[in-house]
Amino acid sequence: MSGYREHGFDPNAYEQPGPPLKPYNWVQWTGVAIGSVGAILVTLDVLARIGWTTRWIGDPSPAPFFLLILGTVLVNSRRAPGVEVGSEQLAKNRRVLLITVAICAAILGAALVIEFSGAM
Repeated sequence: MSGYREHGFDPNAYEQPGPPLKPYNWVQWTGVAIGSVGAILVTLDVLARIGWTTRWIGDPSPAPFFLLILGTVLVNSRRAPGVEVGSEQLAKNRRVLLITVAICAAILGAALVIEFSGAM
């Protein structure tokens, strides 16, 4: 029973997997096909709502989104082993995150100014 008393055991820790393995096998290519069908159906529905195409799907359903999710799961079924993140990559990720937050804050600020200025 000494295996249960590991000093460095963290039940919430898990290894981050790497990118999907290439070349794709048949399962991953099936995921690409299923995800593509889902993306096409979502795109056609959006174009029909805008009025650019005729509506050939009656009521909107969540099925295309489930196809996208299923395709993603199948593509990610084979993953490369995780790579340890170095300090340079952490600094780069932090910088990209700060830039993204600044852009989102500027967009949100502009939207609030437009909303509360009474412009129509």
